[in-house]
Amino acid sequence: MTWYRAVHPFDTAGRLARFALGTVADVTDALIRGLTAAVVDRMDLDELVSRVDVNRVADRVDVNRIADRVEVDVVARRVDVDRIAARLNLDAVLARVDLVVLTKGVLEEIDLGRIVRDTGGGMADETVHGLRARSMRADQRVNRLADRLLRRPDPAGAGAATAAAPADGGGPPHEQAR
Repeated sequence: MTWYRAVHPFDTAGRLARFALGTVADVTDALIRGLTAAVVDRMDLDELVSRVDVNRVADRVDVNRIADRVEVDVVARRVDVDRIAARLNLDAVLARVDLVVLTKGVLEEIDLGRIVRDTGGGMADETVHGLRARSMRADQRVNRLADRLLRRPDPAGAGAATAAAPADGGGPPHEQAR
């Protein structure tokens, strides 16, 4: 700093003014902080909050914006499914389920009648085939018995009765395995 600047009245006044303003600003900041704390300490915050119209505040909230910021995976990781399941009253849940409507809906979806017809049809065919084969064998035996009682000669020979029987054993496949 030069001698001129140290004694020049305008420069000195400027320096003093800057110093005074800086000090005043610091004092003012400290005073405002102290006064604000004192005012807040004396205020009844419950009474102040009771004056706030919460519905008006809620109307201004953009729920979609908040929902966009929520990370669902983070929330889901924090959910304890076992704890929730332990609190469930399954009897009460099942009591609320209309089992008749549920059963009807399931049966309509899977077409149970068609399934029974498709699976039962094959079993019915096997049963009819087995009954016909047994009926044919019984008929042949009755004919042989009648031929013996009436002493008729066997027109095809002794092996004709066994040759006329079906080669597969005459019964349904599940009876042949026995």
